[in-house]
Amino acid sequence: MKVVTWNINGIRAFRGGIKKALDSLDADVICIQETKVTRDLLDERIAIVDGYNSYFSYSRGRSGYSGVATYCKESATPFAAEEGLTGLLVNHKDAVGCYGDHTEFSSEELQLLDNEGRAVITQHKIKCQDKEKILTVINVYCPRADPEKPERKRFKLQFYNLLQSRAEAVLKDGSHVIVLGDINTSHRPIDHCDPSEIDDFGENPGRKWLNGFLHSGKQEEGSDEEEHDKESEETDPLHGGKFVDTFRFFHPTRINAFTCWSTLTGARQTNYGTRIDYIFADCQLAKEQFVGADIMPEVEGSDHCPVWGQLSCSLISSPKPPPFCTRYLPEFAGKQQKLSRFLIKVDQKSAQSEQKNSLPGSQEEEERRENLNPSGSANISGKKRLLTSDSVAPKGKKTKTVNASSKPQGNLLAFFKSKTTNINQCEKPLNLDEAAKPPITEEVFSVTDTKSEGPELISDNLSQQCSTAKTDQHLNTKQSPPQPTVRQSDAKKGTSSVFWKSVLHGPPAPPCCKVHGEPCVLRTVKKEGPNMGKQFFVCARPQGHASNPEARCNFFAWVDKAK
Repeated sequence: MKVVTWNINGIRAFRGGIKKALDSLDADVICIQETKVTRDLLDERIAIVDGYNSYFSYSRGRSGYSGVATYCKESATPFAAEEGLTGLLVNHKDAVGCYGDHTEFSSEELQLLDNEGRAVITQHKIKCQDKEKILTVINVYCPRADPEKPERKRFKLQFYNLLQSRAEAVLKDGSHVIVLGDINTSHRPIDHCDPSEIDDFGENPGRKWLNGFLHSGKQEEGSDEEEHDKESEETDPLHGGKFVDTFRFFHPTRINAFTCWSTLTGARQTNYGTRIDYIFADCQLAKEQFVGADIMPEVEGSDHCPVWGQLSCSLISSPKPPPFCTRYLPEFAGKQQKLSRFLIKVDQKSAQSEQKNSLPGSQEEEERRENLNPSGSANISGKKRLLTSDSVAPKGKKTKTVNASSKPQGNLLAFFKSKTTNINQCEKPLNLDEAAKPPITEEVFSVTDTKSEGPELISDNLSQQCSTAKTDQHLNTKQSPPQPTVRQSDAKKGTSSVFWKSVLHGPPAPPCCKVHGEPCVLRTVKKEGPNMGKQFFVCARPQGHASNPEARCNFFAWVDKAK
């Protein structure tokens, strides 16, 4: 059995498709975080992937934020699944259960903790040494502690405590447990690119929680140390955690093993990152079933990289997915059939609904056409615009009161018909000077065009006069082309461009950094404060450790707006 966790930073960003990405990971259970997709944005291409069954959790408050999903191969179909850690989001049978002690949380806090779509739990049957056991996989995307928002620090710690309570309750019920995902805290100094830059590194509340959640027994061989580890579990609660960091279980001393890098500073090029993505397993499962775990920094497509874990046990697939599976959502289950029923229903009621509860004007008829023929919506909208004047104003909208004596608003077709003034002008004798004037030109064209559409309004004699005037006007136009007008417009454009160039200077020329002698890049302060909006120059190279000569130097210069 193989499990993978990956913060993908947006599930819809995969250009090659989600199936290609899942197949490339080659795992039975794939847990992804930060999908940035809500229920209304979930489409069938993402939800229903051939060869997999999926389970999604969404943010209830913000669109394009947070979200986790678990994809299981058909051969690894779980027998139970649910969303969230509290149990408040469960509205079906076949849930995982075992919710732990919630006495330290208020009902409002519990709802808020599950409101951001940060957890999906699937429960599987596994076979270990001819014994059938239960394995619970908890996929989580832990909150980030925003230094500008103290309430988010408390929210993060509450989420940690809720996660631990749920994981330990499931473990106590007799199931093996794997907790994996983006934990958003680097555990030890070895898991951070530059821990010396962080004040009180070990005093961070998230790291303190990890110390209590994880078992810190040493992996070196020796009976004396193993006995010491057993004693420490019983006497020292800080070293008696019930879960193991599987990567450190197999690679206790590996350095520069990071899973997240800043994309703004290009830190992945210099491997200036942190290890905040983990696969935690209960101590017995890690020691008896895990055969390997590692990171995959070569896999790109996100600011995080995947982490995998391999177990020696095999999976027993459930005959069908649990009710929480995405394929059972109404929008994906029998979608085509429901759509056809909807259209047939509207067509059957069309005759009755014309006289009862009719919509204003022709709106009902046009909406019916739009439902039956969505491809013709553009033509329908055009017809609506012509019929607006005949329709009754909808309820709740204010309408202008027009006096009976006032001139009514004309029809749109009347705009293209000739006016009486045009005919009178055509009846008058025309000379070449008058025909050369632009207004006469437009009026002559108007009468001529109207003649082709409505010949009953214009006599043959009048049409001959207008066509003669039109011919004379064209002759006059060829003799005097409007060149001065073109030259004047060019002069105006030149003047305006000179003016705007004097007002808008554009970005200043970048200076060169003093260490590398390379042009710097322009940045803007986006953090709230007195410097918000100000621009500055920094070295263009990617961020890295101070000892790395290929990394960014410490050049910094504010942009002087006076220049």
